[in-house]
Amino acid sequence: MLNFQRLCGIAALVFLATSCVYASQTRERAIAEVTRLGGTIEFNPDDSHKSQANRHIIKIDLHSTKVTDAELAFLEKLTELRALDLRLTNISDAGVAHLSKLTNLVTLNLFRTQLSDEGLSHLRRLTRLETLLIGGTKVSGAGLANLHGFVRLKKLSLFQTKVSDDGLQHLKRLKSLETLLITGSQITEAGANELKLALPRVKFSETT
Repeated sequence: MLNFQRLCGIAALVFLATSCVYASQTRERAIAEVTRLGGTIEFNPDDSHKSQANRHIIKIDLHSTKVTDAELAFLEKLTELRALDLRLTNISDAGVAHLSKLTNLVTLNLFRTQLSDEGLSHLRRLTRLETLLIGGTKVSGAGLANLHGFVRLKKLSLFQTKVSDDGLQHLKRLKSLETLLITGSQITEAGANELKLALPRVKFSETT
């Protein structure tokens, strides 16, 4: 029995060491990729005493870069990530598919990407999101059905999308929603007022 317990202990230590090495390698790859693409990284300030490869990456900003769908594959293992900015890139639904496991994301910016309703389906598991910016994309009202589980969502941008009044039905259960940006969409004043009845806290601009 004792030998078995020792073996279990050794196995656990080996697993832990292997996991740490793998995590460090994942971060090193991410740092290299983001640097190559001209983006920026933010680390958890609580890890300031650690080496760079052992510091948790909490934000990656690749906005306005030439990152491709395939190049986003390095993000799949960064499950510690809390904020990701891909606005003003050519990322499409295929690229967004690489984000499906980033369940700790709080902020995601996909403004003026090639995102469509299919891409939104890849985000269903990201239920910790508080800010989702998908203005200037190909998203329609039907795609908003993928947001049903986003109970923590506080800010949603539908600026210049194909979303109309019918799509707002999918948002009525999002009780935490505070800001909904709809300028340039197909949402009417009547549709906005109806949503307001269900979500009295919602404001349709960032200044009101």
